[in-house]
Amino acid sequence: MKSEINKNPAMQLFLIVALCLVSTVIFSILGAVTTALFFGFDLNNLSNYSDPNTIAGLKMFQLFSAIGLFIVPPIVYGILRSKKPLALLRLKSFSKPINYGLVALLMVVSMPIMSWIVELNANVVFPDFLSGVEQWMHQSEDDAMGLTKAFLTFDGIGSLIYVLIIVAVVPAIGEELLFRGVLQKSFIKLTNNPHWGIWITAFLFSALHMQFFGFFPRMLLGAVFGYLFLWSKSLWLPILGHFINNGTVVIISYLYPTSVDEMESSLFADDVTNTLISLVSLGLVVGILWFFRKVNDTSDDIELSDV
Repeated sequence: MKSEINKNPAMQLFLIVALCLVSTVIFSILGAVTTALFFGFDLNNLSNYSDPNTIAGLKMFQLFSAIGLFIVPPIVYGILRSKKPLALLRLKSFSKPINYGLVALLMVVSMPIMSWIVELNANVVFPDFLSGVEQWMHQSEDDAMGLTKAFLTFDGIGSLIYVLIIVAVVPAIGEELLFRGVLQKSFIKLTNNPHWGIWITAFLFSALHMQFFGFFPRMLLGAVFGYLFLWSKSLWLPILGHFINNGTVVIISYLYPTSVDEMESSLFADDVTNTLISLVSLGLVVGILWFFRKVNDTSDDIELSDV
């Protein structure tokens, strides 16, 4: 059975989807029970963000849900598929020191161009016959932003670390495990094309967040993480980039609490940047990616065989 799964990318996709469904249900139940025990969680009070217990309960439930959806399934998947699950998930492959510096620099210089793309995406206008859909999307976006602002509340350094774990550490490790460590590799095998595999995975990565007005920048970010993984063959580089992207928002919100009220409908960056800065940012992003690929001296033909 294991050998059949290893040879069949369609079966691999079926396996990871099944694991995600089962694990999500189990951890959602565990999260709901634990939250109710600790915070007296009231399902009728979920949107009352002025209640500290509600916010604390939502944070804990989110932590359980993220672990159940993103971290446990890939780990179980790796154990079921290989005697060396860490190697299969590319967690044993550490990259050159220069690569980590390049990824950190890439995330910093990409902020202006990502902010500009966020603005373009947020200003998309639907035709009249889709006005109902547009209204629903805006409402969903507002709800998501309200929850994000509620999460970015702090009461000392301890709560900062806790929020970093929820918003940056778990998503960075878990989402990269699932999307790049498992799904991207399976889609590359299924299509026999690394670019198709990367962009299909990036599309799903963005779609899962259910936020249309941040869809395109998030998909581009997912594609960047995909190419970093393709060229370095180490999952730690997209994990680092993902952590910097999410963690920056948490740190800024902690140091400058008023910035939370000025957040746009995305977690990518700050306000609208002018065209010149955006173009310079785009040029730097392209240059760093080109240099990254050059340093790693690799082609698009990722190893399609698993460990």
